[in-house]
Amino acid sequence: MGIPFKVSTTTSNFMIGVTAAASAGVYPEPRICRSGSHYAGRAGSASGLLAGARMLARTKTQQLRWVFAAVIVALGGEMLYGAFAGKI
Repeated sequence: MGIPFKVSTTTSNFMIGVTAAASAGVYPEPRICRSGSHYAGRAGSASGLLAGARMLARTKTQQLRWVFAAVIVALGGEMLYGAFAGKI
């Protein structure tokens, strides 16, 4: 679509973060998540956001493509393993 790779990946990650933040309101329920543990997730997200923004400015686009592809393949493999683990 003619959009630079860095712009498209950061926009995609931003939308994933917004969706996750919107759904996170369900998890502080005592049976699902301990009451204070979501603060650690927020702190980790904020520090990851700052570190990622600094790294993105210095990273070459081709390196970013390889890392992004590796993460997608790993997540896809994990999803397939989870889908078929009990059926094999």
